[in-house]
Amino acid sequence: MAPAQRTVRVPGSMAGVRQAAGELEAFAAAHGLAPDEIWSVQVALDEVLSNVVRHGYGGEGGERTVELAFGLAAGVLEVVIVDDALPFDARQVPEPDTETPIEERKIGGLGVAITRRLMDGIEYERRDGMNRLVLRKRMAPAGGAG
Repeated sequence: MAPAQRTVRVPGSMAGVRQAAGELEAFAAAHGLAPDEIWSVQVALDEVLSNVVRHGYGGEGGERTVELAFGLAAGVLEVVIVDDALPFDARQVPEPDTETPIEERKIGGLGVAITRRLMDGIEYERRDGMNRLVLRKRMAPAGGAG
């Protein structure tokens, strides 16, 4: 069986973040994945795209778009996110300080940490002015538990 794939473009805005969630749900449903199987990918995708819009595009994506490629092969759901925002390699962000009292901590960084913990694999590259982030998550075998 050939790997399942779908590529879409969404606006580089918070509306685009919401649209991306719907696109992932539709892809998953078309390939027999239940919403409870993909929740962690939904959370990670929302976090990544929200960061692209807020930080990479400064809150205003204008006419910019983000390309999303969804793939499913050998029980692994893959989401490739390509954007022209400012370069940002989340893999280089240090783990957040969780020992200091919350009111004394630096703001930010928790979303990156959550994404790292939820995904089974993350890859990043910057090429030709574009960020390319790959998120991978193993899905439960058919009829099995995750």
